[in-house]
Amino acid sequence: MAAARENTAPLKRYYQIRKKYFKLDKIRTYDRFLKFRTSKKNYSYNEAKALVLDALKDMGPDFLKRAEFCLSSGRVDVEIKDGKRNGAYSSGTYSNGPFILLNHNGNLNDTFTIAHECGHSIHTTYANDNQSIFNAGYSIFVAEVASTFNEARFLDYLMKTETNKDEKIVLLQQAIDNICSTFYRQTLFATYEYEAHKLLEEGQPIDDTSLSNIMKNLYKEYYDIDLNEERYKEMVFAYIPHFYHTPFYVFQYATSFSASQSIYKDVKDGKPQAFEKYINLLKAGGSNYPVELLKEAGCDLTTKEPFLAVVSRMNELLDALEELLKN
Repeated sequence: MAAARENTAPLKRYYQIRKKYFKLDKIRTYDRFLKFRTSKKNYSYNEAKALVLDALKDMGPDFLKRAEFCLSSGRVDVEIKDGKRNGAYSSGTYSNGPFILLNHNGNLNDTFTIAHECGHSIHTTYANDNQSIFNAGYSIFVAEVASTFNEARFLDYLMKTETNKDEKIVLLQQAIDNICSTFYRQTLFATYEYEAHKLLEEGQPIDDTSLSNIMKNLYKEYYDIDLNEERYKEMVFAYIPHFYHTPFYVFQYATSFSASQSIYKDVKDGKPQAFEKYINLLKAGGSNYPVELLKEAGCDLTTKEPFLAVVSRMNELLDALEELLKN
Protein backbone atom coordinates (compact mmCIF):
# COMPACT_ATOMS: atom_id res chain seq x y z
CA MET A 1 0.00 0.00 0.00
CA ALA A 2 2.86 2.35 0.77
CA ALA A 3 4.28 2.18 -2.74
CA ALA A 4 0.95 3.14 -4.29
CA ARG A 5 0.24 5.92 -1.79
CA GLU A 6 3.68 7.38 -2.34
CA ASN A 7 3.33 7.29 -6.12
CA THR A 8 -0.09 8.72 -6.93
CA ALA A 9 1.46 11.35 -9.22
CA PRO A 10 0.81 9.32 -12.43
CA LEU A 11 -2.83 8.83 -11.40
CA LYS A 12 -3.29 12.55 -10.81
CA ARG A 13 -1.47 13.22 -14.08
CA TYR A 14 -3.94 11.04 -15.98
CA TYR A 15 -6.91 12.90 -14.54
CA GLN A 16 -5.31 16.23 -15.41
CA ILE A 17 -4.88 15.01 -18.99
CA ARG A 18 -8.60 14.21 -18.98
CA LYS A 19 -9.47 17.59 -17.48
CA LYS A 20 -7.51 19.44 -20.15
CA TYR A 21 -8.62 17.32 -23.10
CA PHE A 22 -12.34 17.38 -22.26
CA LYS A 23 -12.20 21.03 -21.10
CA LEU A 24 -13.61 20.29 -17.65
CA ASP A 25 -13.79 22.89 -14.90
CA LYS A 26 -13.19 20.22 -12.24
CA ILE A 27 -12.47 16.51 -12.15
CA ARG A 28 -15.15 14.25 -10.75
CA THR A 29 -15.20 10.48 -10.34
CA TYR A 30 -17.62 9.87 -13.19
CA ASP A 31 -15.36 11.71 -15.67
CA ARG A 32 -13.35 8.51 -15.96
CA PHE A 33 -16.06 7.16 -18.26
CA LEU A 34 -15.41 9.78 -20.93
CA LYS A 35 -13.69 8.23 -23.95
CA PHE A 36 -10.86 9.88 -25.86
CA ARG A 37 -11.76 7.67 -28.80
CA THR A 38 -14.06 4.71 -29.47
CA SER A 39 -12.85 1.71 -31.44
CA LYS A 40 -14.63 1.10 -34.72
CA LYS A 41 -13.19 -2.37 -35.13
CA ASN A 42 -15.01 -5.64 -34.67
CA TYR A 43 -13.20 -8.97 -34.40
CA SER A 44 -14.61 -12.39 -35.05
CA TYR A 45 -13.42 -14.99 -32.57
CA ASN A 46 -11.09 -16.54 -35.16
CA GLU A 47 -9.61 -13.14 -36.01
CA ALA A 48 -9.05 -12.32 -32.35
CA LYS A 49 -7.59 -15.76 -31.69
CA ALA A 50 -5.14 -15.35 -34.60
CA LEU A 51 -4.00 -11.98 -33.22
CA VAL A 52 -3.42 -13.42 -29.74
CA LEU A 53 -1.39 -16.33 -31.09
CA ASP A 54 0.65 -14.05 -33.31
CA ALA A 55 1.42 -11.86 -30.30
CA LEU A 56 2.72 -14.89 -28.36
CA LYS A 57 5.11 -16.11 -31.05
CA ASP A 58 8.00 -14.27 -29.43
CA MET A 59 7.49 -16.31 -26.27
CA GLY A 60 9.09 -19.35 -27.91
CA PRO A 61 7.80 -22.50 -29.66
CA ASP A 62 6.80 -24.41 -26.52
CA PHE A 63 4.81 -21.48 -25.12
CA LEU A 64 3.11 -20.93 -28.47
CA LYS A 65 2.31 -24.64 -28.83
CA ARG A 66 0.59 -24.58 -25.45
CA ALA A 67 -1.35 -21.44 -26.39
CA GLU A 68 -2.53 -23.12 -29.60
CA PHE A 69 -3.61 -26.16 -27.59
CA CYS A 70 -5.51 -24.03 -25.06
CA LEU A 71 -7.40 -22.22 -27.82
CA SER A 72 -7.97 -25.28 -29.97
CA SER A 73 -11.38 -26.48 -31.08
CA GLY A 74 -13.34 -28.16 -28.30
CA ARG A 75 -11.50 -26.34 -25.52
CA VAL A 76 -13.18 -22.96 -25.85
CA ASP A 77 -16.92 -22.31 -25.55
CA VAL A 78 -17.28 -19.05 -27.48
CA GLU A 79 -20.84 -18.45 -28.60
CA ILE A 80 -23.38 -16.46 -26.59
CA LYS A 81 -26.40 -18.65 -25.81
CA ASP A 82 -29.60 -18.45 -23.81
CA GLY A 83 -29.01 -19.65 -20.26
CA LYS A 84 -25.24 -19.59 -20.57
CA ARG A 85 -23.27 -18.13 -17.70
CA ASN A 86 -21.95 -14.65 -18.46
CA GLY A 87 -18.35 -13.47 -18.20
CA ALA A 88 -15.26 -15.50 -18.98
CA TYR A 89 -13.08 -17.92 -17.08
CA SER A 90 -10.58 -20.74 -17.44
CA SER A 91 -11.15 -24.00 -15.62
CA GLY A 92 -10.37 -27.67 -16.11
CA THR A 93 -9.15 -30.88 -14.53
CA TYR A 94 -5.77 -32.43 -13.85
CA SER A 95 -6.37 -35.31 -16.26
CA ASN A 96 -8.13 -33.42 -19.07
CA GLY A 97 -6.40 -30.06 -18.93
CA PRO A 98 -7.88 -26.56 -19.18
CA PHE A 99 -11.11 -25.37 -20.78
CA ILE A 100 -12.21 -21.78 -21.41
CA LEU A 101 -15.65 -20.22 -21.31
CA LEU A 102 -16.11 -16.99 -23.29
CA ASN A 103 -19.00 -14.81 -24.41
CA HIS A 104 -17.46 -13.21 -27.47
CA ASN A 105 -19.11 -10.00 -28.67
CA GLY A 106 -16.29 -9.02 -31.01
CA ASN A 107 -15.11 -5.81 -29.37
CA LEU A 108 -11.55 -4.91 -28.41
CA ASN A 109 -12.06 -5.86 -24.77
CA ASP A 110 -13.09 -9.36 -25.85
CA THR A 111 -9.79 -9.86 -27.69
CA PHE A 112 -7.92 -9.01 -24.48
CA THR A 113 -10.18 -11.44 -22.63
CA ILE A 114 -9.00 -14.22 -24.95
CA ALA A 115 -5.37 -13.33 -24.20
CA HIS A 116 -6.18 -13.18 -20.48
CA GLU A 117 -7.94 -16.55 -20.23
CA CYS A 118 -5.36 -18.16 -22.49
CA GLY A 119 -2.74 -17.09 -19.94
CA HIS A 120 -4.59 -18.93 -17.20
CA SER A 121 -4.89 -22.05 -19.34
CA ILE A 122 -1.21 -22.00 -20.32
CA HIS A 123 -0.39 -21.76 -16.62
CA THR A 124 -2.54 -24.83 -16.00
CA THR A 125 -0.79 -26.89 -18.69
CA TYR A 126 2.65 -26.09 -17.30
CA ALA A 127 1.57 -26.85 -13.72
CA ASN A 128 -0.18 -30.11 -14.67
CA ASP A 129 2.82 -31.32 -16.68
CA ASN A 130 5.33 -30.63 -13.92
CA GLN A 131 3.52 -31.20 -10.62
CA SER A 132 1.57 -33.97 -8.95
CA ILE A 133 -2.17 -33.63 -8.67
CA PHE A 134 -1.65 -32.42 -5.10
CA ASN A 135 0.62 -29.50 -6.05
CA ALA A 136 -0.64 -28.52 -9.50
CA GLY A 137 -3.37 -26.18 -8.26
CA TYR A 138 -2.10 -22.61 -7.91
CA SER A 139 -3.44 -19.86 -5.66
CA ILE A 140 -5.25 -16.70 -6.73
CA PHE A 141 -2.18 -14.79 -5.57
CA VAL A 142 -0.18 -16.07 -8.55
CA ALA A 143 -3.04 -17.00 -10.89
CA GLU A 144 -3.47 -13.49 -12.25
CA VAL A 145 0.23 -13.18 -13.05
CA ALA A 146 0.00 -15.41 -16.10
CA SER A 147 -3.22 -13.84 -17.38
CA THR A 148 -2.11 -10.21 -17.07
CA PHE A 149 1.36 -11.08 -18.42
CA ASN A 150 -0.41 -12.19 -21.60
CA GLU A 151 -2.43 -8.98 -21.67
CA ALA A 152 0.71 -6.84 -21.40
CA ARG A 153 2.32 -8.77 -24.23
CA PHE A 154 -0.82 -8.45 -26.36
CA LEU A 155 -0.99 -4.69 -25.77
CA ASP A 156 2.61 -4.18 -26.89
CA TYR A 157 1.94 -6.31 -29.96
CA LEU A 158 -1.13 -4.30 -30.94
CA MET A 159 0.62 -0.98 -30.32
CA LYS A 160 3.42 -2.10 -32.62
CA THR A 161 1.20 -3.44 -35.43
CA GLU A 162 -1.70 -0.97 -35.31
CA THR A 163 -1.36 1.88 -37.81
CA ASN A 164 -4.50 3.89 -37.00
CA LYS A 165 -3.84 6.66 -34.47
CA ASP A 166 -7.36 6.60 -33.03
CA GLU A 167 -7.17 2.85 -32.44
CA LYS A 168 -3.85 3.31 -30.63
CA ILE A 169 -5.47 5.90 -28.36
CA VAL A 170 -8.24 3.39 -27.58
CA LEU A 171 -5.61 0.79 -26.68
CA LEU A 172 -3.74 3.18 -24.43
CA GLN A 173 -6.86 4.34 -22.62
CA GLN A 174 -7.90 0.75 -21.97
CA ALA A 175 -4.46 -0.13 -20.59
CA ILE A 176 -4.24 2.99 -18.41
CA ASP A 177 -7.78 2.54 -17.09
CA ASN A 178 -6.83 -1.04 -16.21
CA ILE A 179 -3.92 0.18 -14.08
CA CYS A 180 -6.18 2.76 -12.44
CA SER A 181 -8.79 0.15 -11.50
CA THR A 182 -6.54 -2.83 -10.74
CA PHE A 183 -3.60 -1.16 -9.01
CA TYR A 184 -4.64 2.23 -7.64
CA ARG A 185 -8.35 1.72 -6.95
CA GLN A 186 -7.87 -1.68 -5.29
CA THR A 187 -5.00 -0.31 -3.18
CA LEU A 188 -7.21 2.60 -2.15
CA PHE A 189 -9.87 0.09 -1.09
CA ALA A 190 -7.33 -1.99 0.84
CA THR A 191 -6.12 1.18 2.60
CA TYR A 192 -9.74 2.01 3.40
CA GLU A 193 -10.23 -1.38 5.06
CA TYR A 194 -7.03 -0.90 7.05
CA GLU A 195 -8.08 2.57 8.26
CA ALA A 196 -11.59 1.35 9.15
CA HIS A 197 -10.18 -1.53 11.22
CA LYS A 198 -7.84 0.89 12.99
CA LEU A 199 -10.88 2.81 14.23
CA LEU A 200 -12.10 -0.36 15.90
CA GLU A 201 -8.71 -1.17 17.45
CA GLU A 202 -8.42 2.36 18.81
CA GLY A 203 -11.91 2.32 20.28
CA GLN A 204 -13.13 5.08 17.97
CA PRO A 205 -16.78 5.33 16.92
CA ILE A 206 -17.67 3.65 13.65
CA ASP A 207 -20.62 5.14 11.80
CA ASP A 208 -21.47 6.47 8.36
CA THR A 209 -19.70 9.76 9.09
CA SER A 210 -16.38 8.25 10.22
CA LEU A 211 -16.36 5.74 7.36
CA SER A 212 -17.27 8.40 4.82
CA ASN A 213 -14.49 10.65 6.09
CA ILE A 214 -11.93 7.91 5.45
CA MET A 215 -13.17 7.58 1.88
CA LYS A 216 -13.14 11.34 1.32
CA ASN A 217 -9.57 11.62 2.54
CA LEU A 218 -8.39 8.74 0.36
CA TYR A 219 -10.04 10.07 -2.80
CA LYS A 220 -8.37 13.42 -2.19
CA GLU A 221 -5.01 11.74 -1.57
CA TYR A 222 -5.14 9.37 -4.55
CA TYR A 223 -7.10 11.30 -7.19
CA ASP A 224 -7.12 14.87 -5.84
CA ILE A 225 -10.92 14.66 -6.10
CA ASP A 226 -13.20 16.33 -3.54
CA LEU A 227 -16.07 13.93 -2.79
CA ASN A 228 -17.95 16.69 -0.97
CA GLU A 229 -18.99 17.85 -4.44
CA GLU A 230 -20.51 14.48 -5.38
CA ARG A 231 -23.58 13.65 -3.36
CA TYR A 232 -23.51 10.14 -1.83
CA LYS A 233 -20.21 9.18 -3.49
CA GLU A 234 -18.48 9.10 -0.10
CA MET A 235 -20.78 6.13 0.66
CA VAL A 236 -19.04 4.00 -1.97
CA PHE A 237 -17.86 1.69 0.84
CA ALA A 238 -21.47 0.60 1.37
CA TYR A 239 -21.75 -1.14 -1.99
CA ILE A 240 -18.33 -2.86 -2.31
CA PRO A 241 -19.24 -6.50 -1.50
CA HIS A 242 -15.62 -7.57 -0.94
CA PHE A 243 -15.49 -5.41 2.19
CA TYR A 244 -18.14 -7.58 3.81
CA HIS A 245 -17.82 -11.03 2.27
CA THR A 246 -14.04 -11.35 1.74
CA PRO A 247 -12.19 -8.80 3.90
CA PHE A 248 -8.76 -7.69 2.63
CA TYR A 249 -9.27 -9.61 -0.61
CA VAL A 250 -8.98 -6.53 -2.84
CA PHE A 251 -5.21 -6.21 -2.33
CA GLN A 252 -4.67 -9.48 -4.21
CA TYR A 253 -5.70 -7.80 -7.46
CA ALA A 254 -2.99 -5.18 -7.02
CA THR A 255 -0.26 -7.56 -5.85
CA SER A 256 -0.65 -10.15 -8.61
CA PHE A 257 -0.97 -7.41 -11.23
CA SER A 258 2.20 -5.74 -9.91
CA ALA A 259 4.03 -9.06 -9.99
CA SER A 260 3.10 -9.68 -13.61
CA GLN A 261 4.12 -6.16 -14.65
CA SER A 262 7.47 -6.56 -12.90
CA ILE A 263 8.13 -9.96 -14.46
CA TYR A 264 6.94 -8.82 -17.88
CA LYS A 265 9.23 -5.78 -17.74
CA ASP A 266 12.22 -8.03 -17.01
CA VAL A 267 11.28 -10.32 -19.92
CA LYS A 268 10.65 -7.41 -22.27
CA ASP A 269 13.94 -5.75 -21.33
CA GLY A 270 15.81 -8.99 -22.00
CA LYS A 271 17.02 -9.45 -18.44
CA PRO A 272 19.11 -12.65 -18.27
CA GLN A 273 17.08 -15.73 -17.29
CA ALA A 274 13.91 -13.63 -16.79
CA PHE A 275 11.77 -15.67 -19.20
CA GLU A 276 13.11 -18.99 -17.90
CA LYS A 277 12.26 -17.93 -14.35
CA TYR A 278 8.77 -16.97 -15.47
CA ILE A 279 8.21 -20.38 -17.05
CA ASN A 280 9.49 -22.03 -13.87
CA LEU A 281 6.86 -20.05 -11.96
CA LEU A 282 4.15 -21.49 -14.20
CA LYS A 283 5.60 -24.98 -13.83
CA ALA A 284 5.65 -24.68 -10.05
CA GLY A 285 1.86 -24.61 -9.72
CA GLY A 286 1.10 -24.55 -6.00
CA SER A 287 4.22 -26.37 -4.84
CA ASN A 288 5.33 -23.55 -2.53
CA TYR A 289 3.99 -20.43 -0.85
CA PRO A 290 3.03 -17.79 -3.46
CA VAL A 291 5.43 -15.12 -2.20
CA GLU A 292 8.30 -17.61 -2.34
CA LEU A 293 7.37 -18.73 -5.86
CA LEU A 294 7.38 -15.13 -7.03
CA LYS A 295 10.75 -14.49 -5.39
CA GLU A 296 12.20 -17.39 -7.36
CA ALA A 297 10.70 -15.81 -10.49
CA GLY A 298 12.62 -12.61 -9.78
CA CYS A 299 9.77 -10.68 -8.14
CA ASP A 300 10.14 -9.96 -4.43
CA LEU A 301 6.81 -8.63 -3.16
CA THR A 302 8.33 -7.87 0.24
CA THR A 303 10.04 -4.89 -1.45
CA LYS A 304 8.63 -1.91 -3.33
CA GLU A 305 10.31 -2.75 -6.62
CA PRO A 306 7.48 -4.75 -8.24
CA PHE A 307 4.98 -2.02 -7.41
CA LEU A 308 7.25 0.66 -8.82
CA ALA A 309 7.25 -1.31 -12.09
CA VAL A 310 3.52 -0.53 -12.35
CA VAL A 311 4.20 3.15 -11.72
CA SER A 312 6.84 3.09 -14.45
CA ARG A 313 4.47 1.36 -16.86
CA MET A 314 1.75 3.92 -16.11
CA ASN A 315 4.09 6.82 -16.92
CA GLU A 316 5.24 5.07 -20.09
CA LEU A 317 1.64 4.68 -21.30
CA LEU A 318 0.78 8.27 -20.33
CA ASP A 319 3.73 9.56 -22.34
CA ALA A 320 2.48 7.69 -25.39
CA LEU A 321 -1.11 8.90 -24.85
CA GLU A 322 -0.11 12.54 -24.51
CA GLU A 323 2.00 12.34 -27.65
CA LEU A 324 -0.88 10.91 -29.69
CA LEU A 325 -3.41 13.40 -28.33
CA LYS A 326 -1.03 16.26 -29.04
CA ASN A 327 -0.53 15.21 -32.64
